[in-house]
Amino acid sequence: MSTCAVLFVKNPQPGKVKTRLQSHLSAEQAAGLYRAFVLDCAALLQASGADVKAVAYAPADAEFALRDLLTSVGGFEFVPQPDADLGRRMEQLMQWAFTRGAERVVLIGSDSPSLPPEYIDEGLALLREKEVVLGPSTDGGYCLVGRRPGNSRIFADVEWSTGAVLQQTIERLGEQTLGLLPPWYDVDTPCEAGWLKVHLEALARSGSSQGYHSLAILRELSLPLPS
Repeated sequence: MSTCAVLFVKNPQPGKVKTRLQSHLSAEQAAGLYRAFVLDCAALLQASGADVKAVAYAPADAEFALRDLLTSVGGFEFVPQPDADLGRRMEQLMQWAFTRGAERVVLIGSDSPSLPPEYIDEGLALLREKEVVLGPSTDGGYCLVGRRPGNSRIFADVEWSTGAVLQQTIERLGEQTLGLLPPWYDVDTPCEAGWLKVHLEALARSGSSQGYHSLAILRELSLPLPS
């Protein structure tokens, strides 16, 4: 194995996921939308050229539910997310891949169902020449992060879930070389979900099937547009 791509997901249970959407949606609606996000992001992972495609799930008892949800996509390894903060979870999942022989590893989240299908492969390609790769997110974080084996502090003492994540990660690069992907966006708030709906409608009109499951759910929901 030379490359590995890991998708971070949560079990889409009402009240446990996408809680920031619940100012406009019920807990059941928010969970249903997140379920669609997981399916679309899994399709993105499956379409990638990574040698190993893994789903890192939380909580620890969610494996069977997520295996059942992703049966139609298939071809994944399932690994539990460590019980730690986000930085330690990402570092430990990277180490999991490295100990299995991976030379290049990228991680993506499940909040960007509109992410271009080639995004993962472009990240892995950048790691042929660069030691770290980042796909910035418009909220100040990133949609993708990857690196090669070796000592790294990119996740050390980062203020997760803030707009400083990307800035602080770059500050912790030290002498490591950086490959940069085009910026994209996560979906956490009602306005962001409203923008996703418009974007996916435009993609569908252009002939793309990206975000198919998410668009089907979004068409049933009333959401605000960005202001």
